Amino acid sequence: MDIYKELSKAGCKISNHCSDLHVPVDEVSTAIIEKYEFKGNVSKFYSEIEGEGLHYDIPFAYYPYHTKSCVI
Repeated sequence: MDIYKELSKAGCKISNHCSDLHVPVDEVSTAIIEKYEFKGNVSKFYSEIEGEGLHYDIPFAYYPYHTKSCVI
């Protein structure tokens, strides 16, 4: 499963910190995370941005970071 593409297709608000993918915790993102093969690596955090709330942190899953960083 390409977690980045699945969350994007579902309309989840995507953000990142370097290569880590961040999405708000809601019913849609939770359903996708539950099917993710590496869900044991996914953690949660509270965003420091007012009103942003609880988010998932998915390590190394923000694929645009990798493609941008690997261009020769």
